[in-house]
Amino acid sequence: MMKNITRTRAVSYKWISRTVGIVWAFLTACFAILNIYVFAQPQWIGDTLESPRAGHFGLYSHCISTTSDYEFDCRGTWTNFATILNSPFAVATFFIGFSALLILICLGTFILFLFIRARIVYFICASIQIVCAICFLIALIIYPSGFDNDTIRSVCGPNANDFYIDTCQVRWAYIVAIIGFFNILILAILAFSLAITQPINAARHDNLDTKPVLSKYGEVNEAFDDRTFSDQRH
Repeated sequence: MMKNITRTRAVSYKWISRTVGIVWAFLTACFAILNIYVFAQPQWIGDTLESPRAGHFGLYSHCISTTSDYEFDCRGTWTNFATILNSPFAVATFFIGFSALLILICLGTFILFLFIRARIVYFICASIQIVCAICFLIALIIYPSGFDNDTIRSVCGPNANDFYIDTCQVRWAYIVAIIGFFNILILAILAFSLAITQPINAARHDNLDTKPVLSKYGEVNEAFDDRTFSDQRH
């Protein structure tokens, strides 16, 4: 009876572990999409009704309205860091872009689940996700130090300075980046937890399944019992 209960618990743990792993993999894929989207969108900060001019700024690109026809003139590309507005924005661009590259590599390592132990894959992905979290944190801290710029002042007002955007406001891309930081940090912790707990329990369950049965005739296969040996003697 106790062995059946233990085996049931082992099977239950196995399915729970697999379910958590599937959820973790799905959220990792969602973060990859979020990372790329945040990297590409020029909507980290932008104008308000009080701003002297319409415009919005991202990591590497910015768009400012022209005074003649109110159309937006967008500049900056991630392939040429010389076109980025200032050094803090360039540094933030590098780290968010590097995070996007790493998380894509992490997704690629999922195929290793077919060839090596899951414990090793979880450790690899957890390490990558920790680095992604660090990259996001650095970018989120450094980016506001680039607000001391004449181009930004033309949109946000003359009082715009480091970590202060005057009449402008933080837009959704910056907020999503903050959410992404906490998301990838939690995923990294979850991956480490899966890597640490899964193999220990798996080994323990295997040992339980192969434990021999003790009989007065000595150690025998659990398919035999005392009655079987008694019948054989007669």
